[in-house]
Amino acid sequence: MTESLINIGTSMAAIILESGFWIVLSLLIAGLVHEFLEDTGFRRVIQHPGRASLFGALGLGAVLPTCSCGVIPLAVSFYLGGARLAAVMTFAAATPIINPAAVLLSYALLGPELTVVYVAFGLIAPLLVGLLTERWSSTGMTPVAEKLDACCSTTCCSATGDAEAKPVSVPNNKRLWGAMRWGFGVLGPTLGLYIGVGVVLAAIVMSLVPQDLISAYLGTSAPMLSLLLVAVFGASIYVCAVAHIPLVAALLAVGAAPGTAIVFLVTGAATNLPEFIALQKVLGTRTVLVYVSSLIGVSLLAGWLVNLWLLPGFEPVSDPLRTTEWFDIADRLIPVIPEPVSVTSALIVTILIGWGVIRWFGQRLMQVGGRLETPE
Repeated sequence: MTESLINIGTSMAAIILESGFWIVLSLLIAGLVHEFLEDTGFRRVIQHPGRASLFGALGLGAVLPTCSCGVIPLAVSFYLGGARLAAVMTFAAATPIINPAAVLLSYALLGPELTVVYVAFGLIAPLLVGLLTERWSSTGMTPVAEKLDACCSTTCCSATGDAEAKPVSVPNNKRLWGAMRWGFGVLGPTLGLYIGVGVVLAAIVMSLVPQDLISAYLGTSAPMLSLLLVAVFGASIYVCAVAHIPLVAALLAVGAAPGTAIVFLVTGAATNLPEFIALQKVLGTRTVLVYVSSLIGVSLLAGWLVNLWLLPGFEPVSDPLRTTEWFDIADRLIPVIPEPVSVTSALIVTILIGWGVIRWFGQRLMQVGGRLETPE
């Protein structure tokens, strides 16, 4: 029991340490988006009623090297800024799935054939997921989204949920301060609570699932079972938007089918429990269920097509010189986060999680106290 708790705690620390910088960076950008979105041309793109908003969100997501946890604040800020839900979901799916460093690293470790399929699917899948979630998702804003939306950059909503109107003209330094206050003082602890819950659950899954369980079902003897197993496992755990590619190469080396690699390339990077829980509180249960199920379903279809039709005789990369050359190129594009920055970011995220938990308990105690004081 003690060893299991230590493993869970270690996994939690590793997740926060690896994703902390991207979460902090996303909260910073989310605050700026919340404050300055109306002043930018990108606002017209993501709010466009046609397909242009989807391609704009896809293009932005494809060049940002942000993980699936780090994309949460950005997706929420775009949603509250009036972006089409299809564009928000396209951006949320595209950002962790594909970026230049991931493409080059895939070419180095997985080979050109699988990389072409990966890139094609990484561009098509977010568009399909965005359209499906907009078509079948819930309508209306959740209570958490309404509360966040009511908190403007210079003043937060009161206990009754009312907010003062934003001044017509505010100095830029005050707007920057307002952006930071909304990003880290409003959005941060709100999402921190749900990210914290997701981190705990993801750490439990990563610590308690046997290490050899996945590799035992990766071959082609039970193709659909292997695809489904990897899809569910990949959707539950947290992996970096780039670091999952060496893991996929290792799985291929021990006999995994290429379709299995495609499924994990998508679900492992684009989905995880912290993301599910945080987005569910803002976008609604139905929206997130449609988002997750459509992403898993589309990845299963792609994996099945790869195994059966596209790459039935796929052979793993075996040219160490070519692999090393492209690995070096990809390594130059992967952002290197200095250890002090990573540790500081992890501490900030931990504080935001703790802040969110304390605030949640405080609200529950106030509700209990109010019920006790109410005469029967």
